[in-house]
Amino acid sequence: MKKVLVFIAIIAFGISANAQTNKIRVPNFRKNNFRINYDIAVPLGQMSNDFISSMSWRGVSIENRWAVKPKITVGFLLGWQVFAQRFDNYTQELNNGNAAIHGNQFRTINTFPIQGTVHYTIIDDGGILPWVGMGIGTAHSNQVLRVGFYEDQRKFMSFSLTPQAGIDLPIDKVTSISLSTRYNFFLHSNQPFNYSFMVFSIGLKQSYF
Repeated sequence: MKKVLVFIAIIAFGISANAQTNKIRVPNFRKNNFRINYDIAVPLGQMSNDFISSMSWRGVSIENRWAVKPKITVGFLLGWQVFAQRFDNYTQELNNGNAAIHGNQFRTINTFPIQGTVHYTIIDDGGILPWVGMGIGTAHSNQVLRVGFYEDQRKFMSFSLTPQAGIDLPIDKVTSISLSTRYNFFLHSNQPFNYSFMVFSIGLKQSYF
């Protein structure tokens, strides 16, 4: 949690610094843009309670957004987030409680969301650009539980829904630093629990016509 607070403090500092200088103004937001983001994630709900609760520091995503109106873009997002946690001297029940295995346990989840996106820029006066958006699509997940020579691996596709919000801080007329947060909800079929996690991102945005 302390690391998340440090990340939030960095965001607040960036907003303050940009607001004080505000010398770089993008004259027209109606541009297409490409983004690459570094993502950290915090598991929530059943995902945190039943499988992995540790924060993930291994994530990356790329986006492309095409302007359809001065404040509206449509595009796509491709992502990869890795969760991992070790449990020492853990007893795992198997076959609905009819068996159990004891030992050091390793759990991992790799998620690969593929989404269509739509975003709305709240203020487009050329300074700081706050925006909100929504991503809808699918996600491929690889979930592994390993104890010694025993391994339970599950691969499945999910419906993914991701509301999000962020701000863009211009560096020059085509390049910006992007700070954002996304709530990811992955709905599985025939699985014991769904995935939900918050993503905090810092990225680089490059605009083009």
